[in-house]
Amino acid sequence: MDESRERKAGDMTGQFLISGTELVDPNFFRTVVLLIQHAADGAMGLVVNRPADVELGSIIEISGGPVAEIPVFVGGPVEQQYLFVLHSGLTDPYPREQSINPAPGIFFEPATDPLIEYLSTNWLALPEGDRPEVRFFAGYSGWAPGQLEDELESGSWFTHDAAAEIVFHQNSEQGWRDALRKKGEFYRIVADTGYTPSMN
Repeated sequence: MDESRERKAGDMTGQFLISGTELVDPNFFRTVVLLIQHAADGAMGLVVNRPADVELGSIIEISGGPVAEIPVFVGGPVEQQYLFVLHSGLTDPYPREQSINPAPGIFFEPATDPLIEYLSTNWLALPEGDRPEVRFFAGYSGWAPGQLEDELESGSWFTHDAAAEIVFHQNSEQGWRDALRKKGEFYRIVADTGYTPSMN
């Protein structure tokens, strides 16, 4: 497996949580969550396939144009007043002090003023096809110590290595099905039918 960092035993940082068909919590129904951090004291991630149907310019004060039109996603039910960012790797001279690389080709950080300024200058100056992928998220998904492990044990989630093409999917609402299909033929059935057949 291609690891973006050394992991401790049981650390699922950089994994996808793909909601099982019996997970009916409206916050996570048919979602794909990228785990940003996972440790003994809990876990934190972002739902990557739930558009908020708003653009960045409607949330923060910013001049019009491509930066204002960047879509915002619902990262989870916790602290939705805060914005976070996933990007595919911003080019120099961008400062990276707050950037975390949980999985190959995926970087996480809070939406700071310097990042917004960078997008409005260096990022915007690049040809459209050369601009790194950028997604903004309102809020995050969090689990108390042992909570995620209990949910995994109960079958609420499937897990799989995170993939940038799912995080930055052009049709994000298709992300749940496509993430399941990456797991193999059995999961293609789950993706296509919406239920989990018995494995007995």
